[in-house]
Amino acid sequence: MSYNLFLLAFVLGMTGTFHYGLQVSIINSPAEYIQSFIHETWLKRYGSSPSAEMVTLMWSLIVSIYSIGGLLGSSCAGFLCVRFGRKKAMLLSNIPALLGAALMGLSRLCGSFEMIIAGRLFSGVCGGLTQNVHIMYAGECAPRKLRGLIAITASTFSALGKFVGFALGLREVLGVEALWPVLLAANAVPVLVQFLTLPFFPDSPRYLLIDLKDKEACIKAVKQLWGDGDHMAEINDMMSEQRAIGGEKAKSVWDLLRDRAVRWQLITLLLVVSCIQLLGANVVYSYAYSIFTKAGIPPAQTHYVSLGIGTTEILSTVLCGFLIERAGRKTLLWKNYAVMALALGLLTVTLSLQDSFFWVPYCSVALVFIFIMSFGIGPGGVVCPLITEIFIQSYRPAAYVFNGVVNWIQLFILGLVFPFLVVQYRRLLLMLVVLGIGGTHLSGFQMSVINYTSPYIQKFINETWLERYGSVLPQESLMLLWSLIVSAYCMGGMIGCLCSGYLTATFGKKKSLLFNDVVLITAALLTACSRRAKAFEMILAGRFLEGIAAGIHMNAHVQYAGEISPKKLRGFINVTSTVFLALGKTVARILGLRELLGTEDMWNVLLSFSGLVALIQLIFLPFFPESPPYLLLQKEDKAGCLKAMKQLWGEGNYQREFDDLMKEKAITKGTKIMNVLEVLREGSVHPQLCTMLLLLLSLQLCGLSAITFYTSEIFETANLHESIIPYVSLGVSISELISIIFCSSIIDRFGRRLLLCGGYLLMALILVLLETSLLLSDQFLWLRYCSVILIFLFIIAYGLGPAGAVVAVMNEIFTLSARASAFVIGGIIIWLGLTFTGMVFPFAVMFLGPFCFLIFVAVLVISVVLIYLFLPETKGKSTSEITEKFKSCRFKRKHHQPVEMYAAEEKTFCTRL
Repeated sequence: MSYNLFLLAFVLGMTGTFHYGLQVSIINSPAEYIQSFIHETWLKRYGSSPSAEMVTLMWSLIVSIYSIGGLLGSSCAGFLCVRFGRKKAMLLSNIPALLGAALMGLSRLCGSFEMIIAGRLFSGVCGGLTQNVHIMYAGECAPRKLRGLIAITASTFSALGKFVGFALGLREVLGVEALWPVLLAANAVPVLVQFLTLPFFPDSPRYLLIDLKDKEACIKAVKQLWGDGDHMAEINDMMSEQRAIGGEKAKSVWDLLRDRAVRWQLITLLLVVSCIQLLGANVVYSYAYSIFTKAGIPPAQTHYVSLGIGTTEILSTVLCGFLIERAGRKTLLWKNYAVMALALGLLTVTLSLQDSFFWVPYCSVALVFIFIMSFGIGPGGVVCPLITEIFIQSYRPAAYVFNGVVNWIQLFILGLVFPFLVVQYRRLLLMLVVLGIGGTHLSGFQMSVINYTSPYIQKFINETWLERYGSVLPQESLMLLWSLIVSAYCMGGMIGCLCSGYLTATFGKKKSLLFNDVVLITAALLTACSRRAKAFEMILAGRFLEGIAAGIHMNAHVQYAGEISPKKLRGFINVTSTVFLALGKTVARILGLRELLGTEDMWNVLLSFSGLVALIQLIFLPFFPESPPYLLLQKEDKAGCLKAMKQLWGEGNYQREFDDLMKEKAITKGTKIMNVLEVLREGSVHPQLCTMLLLLLSLQLCGLSAITFYTSEIFETANLHESIIPYVSLGVSISELISIIFCSSIIDRFGRRLLLCGGYLLMALILVLLETSLLLSDQFLWLRYCSVILIFLFIIAYGLGPAGAVVAVMNEIFTLSARASAFVIGGIIIWLGLTFTGMVFPFAVMFLGPFCFLIFVAVLVISVVLIYLFLPETKGKSTSEITEKFKSCRFKRKHHQPVEMYAAEEKTFCTRL
């Protein structure tokens, strides 16, 4: 490596990924001081102390706004790199960094915590810009034999930034109350270093030759960066790439998503980037302090041990730089992923056995260091050069924008979801995953996967019939058999739904799900063997059994998840069932792509995927307890209930939750688990049943199912190419998944009523705009693309509001004695509504055209009015408190009403509803 190239890598790193690592770690140390500053500032301004929730909200905004800024910066990086070049784009990124440092440094002097929020936003913009530009600039400046080493300096500087952030946060340096503004503004120093030195270096040779077509400047830059020598082979490679591009301009992100020629590169990039965020590095960092404390390390020393983690990551990324050109990218990735998976598995075991043996906590510490070292040697370093290497010059800026947007969105979601769960509720989180993959995840998967296998199954039926009877199957008979295969799932779902109440009440949710896994595995075996047995009847039987399983696990999963959650996390836990439903749809769309399992040779493997997932749940679910309410109220096992609480929620005082269950037990004393007919006859639960009916009907008739069923047709109307429609549909599913995950993080803050009313109103507005765009699409061609955008917005509005809030309310408004049968009634409504919508919507389109959406708009508006008038807020309330709210009927009255008035008011309530 030449001296100038080494210096350029250092200068780029100072405001590049070093700035990102510094901002990630530097905010941890002054957290307590900043929250105190928010409290004091609020008190001086308004003369009263802010609530704890307000302080927490402001603090979470300060932390998470950095990711929003990073998303904005990443989105602009491609344009700036193409318009101004890599060097000028890097210099421009210093401006928001300096502005952010000034705002945060002067915030206490000005008495404004809003300046910290603004400063973090500007720092995020800089981080988003520099992450992309730094890696692109460094990769394009390196000769081929050093390309991996130079690109890995981005990972090294990121680790160095985290280390410096931890070091500056020590009490002996800047980690004291008097100096926290200086600590936040410390990133101005490396920014100034780069701002003063980068102008002395050239722009990247590739940009000069391929984009600007300046061969002399390219040769000059090569000599300046690589030293004297024969570099014509490298320059000729650049010229070959220039000729291959043929003067083609830099592509946009939309061009990147549409071009099938780079589809595999894009999928590879999405997979690798997602793994970087979701492989658990952030979670392990969050665990570190707790692990070190349990290992006997004094709390005052944990900061210094954390520096050891930072040092380990730096050394491992440097080691990766020396290994990458010898071992190769692919080898370092898969081998270190395997080591990290093993380390995480062992870490999960040691965390669960912390108190069993004295030496276990020290094993946890060692596993943390092994995990971080494997991360640095493998994915932490290898991912950086990949984008430069797998995309040509015209696509590279757009690829970096795509990489940045995906990275920052995932970072923002992880920052919202994980901080309050990973330590105390880690076993609960593991149980939610085990519940979800064998629960509503499979329902979403089975609803979507049948569309991708449709032509292959129909062809298989034809071939089987011809081989058996020697004649071609008539088209009408073929469509009848195909419709039977599709509808068998719904028929099975109805039967499973009717059985779920008895199974969950008699055997409990846990045993019901284990039995359900056996049914699913049987169904998967039938489907998988149908092709070899040449019997399409096995597909029909498999789909019927899958429907039965779906009817059971949709009810059992939702009830189980709602009953294992502490009160303060009840909304979040309830929404996870909807998250896994959306995840199932997304997984089906991904596996159904032609590049994966959506081919004629693999369709039976795709259909039987649910059996593998059911097997995973069958193996792991026995290690988790039954729900505490079921153990106490149904089995009258107080000791088992308390044991289950501690097992799921960790050590702590759960007397309040236990007392709430005892109150519910006292209210329902002598009341057995009611069947469906008894629930329908019981007058005291009629208001809850009417509320559930309203919510489920509004959910079924709001237009979601119709738009989901006919998304492809709307995309065809927008003149999207047939080959790209599956990928745009996949984008719809991912949008739904992300919005529901976001809903899970805000539902316990904003409450159920607000999310329901706000979500339905937003959906109604979007449907009005969608109808307008469809009516005028022939007059203005650009309105067709507006229809596509509006579908995305409709799905996002659904995910943010009713998707999670409906499930939460249903779980909270019924006592244990009525809950199982109420969910049976709700399941029947869902299955019937799904069938009705699928059958009726095509005729509505035929007769009403685009005006058919007015029906959904009317349903949404009426639902908002009824929810506002009659639905009480259930956030933070026990089941007994919610029941009393329904008994009073007029939710805003504070005075207790005479008992004799309840029957009359219930009748009035039901009539008005």
